[in-house]
Amino acid sequence: MTKIIDITKRVYGGGTPDTRKSEYWNGNIKWLSSGETRNNFVYDTDKKITELGVSNSSTKLANKNSIVMACAGQGFTRGQTSYLMDDMYINQSVICIEPDEEKVDGLFLYYYFKNSYQMLRNLSDDHSSRGSITTAMIKNLEVDFPNLTNQKKISTILYSLDKKIELNNEINNNLYEMGDNLYNEYFGKYKDNLPSDYNIVKLNEVADNYDSKRKPMSSREREQHKGIYPYYGATSIIDYVDDYIFDDTYLLMGEDGTVKTDEGYPVLQYIWGKNWINNHAHVLKGKKISTELLMFALRKINIENIITGAVQPKINQENMNKIEFVIGSDSKNKELENILKNLMDKSKNIIEENIKLEQLRDTLLPKLMNGEIDLDNIEI
Repeated sequence: MTKIIDITKRVYGGGTPDTRKSEYWNGNIKWLSSGETRNNFVYDTDKKITELGVSNSSTKLANKNSIVMACAGQGFTRGQTSYLMDDMYINQSVICIEPDEEKVDGLFLYYYFKNSYQMLRNLSDDHSSRGSITTAMIKNLEVDFPNLTNQKKISTILYSLDKKIELNNEINNNLYEMGDNLYNEYFGKYKDNLPSDYNIVKLNEVADNYDSKRKPMSSREREQHKGIYPYYGATSIIDYVDDYIFDDTYLLMGEDGTVKTDEGYPVLQYIWGKNWINNHAHVLKGKKISTELLMFALRKINIENIITGAVQPKINQENMNKIEFVIGSDSKNKELENILKNLMDKSKNIIEENIKLEQLRDTLLPKLMNGEIDLDNIEI
């Protein structure tokens, strides 16, 4: 047995530049917050700081190939772990664990912490009055790791699955970008100078809203169905579930909470098959146009002026129905719909493949970490 501190170079936390000082923010230096540990591998950060922000705060640099862990945070955040693919500064709710590569394989250490999520949460609940993970806890963790050769075998197996998932996500993002460009080429660029057979339509003219068709279920019924179908919405509040109505292809649009992207576009999700959907998303389906065309028409709509609520942003149904966008003649719509349907079929295949890859990775992870798989005959 050995302690984490004995196989790492440093274990430390970070800090946050004064948010009241604009000269500390919107620079070009990456700065990681705890919520961003939701990503397995971190290449970039949501916020950037300046050199002044660095020199006038307690933030610290976390080096590429280090492990970062959320030591505090709401919901599922605390205990989440990521692997850094670039240098970046961290805030006070993040712990950086910098491996000593002569003593431990960095990727293996990342997967060890990934596999220890529940243990870390339990440990912090037991040993911290505020329920947070501390650097002392991490430093003093006792571990019994295989030799470096087997560590690298384990991390290579797991990382090969994660790399394939990342590649698939990149392909999927490219498909969406193609769809955005196609919609803009067909209709988006014409908003201010419409051809005679094009029209500006309101959302409720071309889409059905299924919000009113949700069927409340008892807590017992919800428990019986839990885990059977994919779940969409706030995971801590399963208010509405119906395994019959929501068995098709739908478009979900954020109703409250996170309703827009940083660019001011609506938060959207394309789903298919049987799904659990709670009451924090509008459920839409195309009626005069396909659901695929509806999605790409909405993806680049600025919705700042239809959001209500200062503390809890919300898009109510009345305001949502005011959204306008351009469509064309039936023949022109159908032409684009066929292309978009093909794109989304490819996207669905990629997502379904990723689900299987994630399940395989998550099945192998504890088995590899616990020594249940013989590595002697595995050559990397």
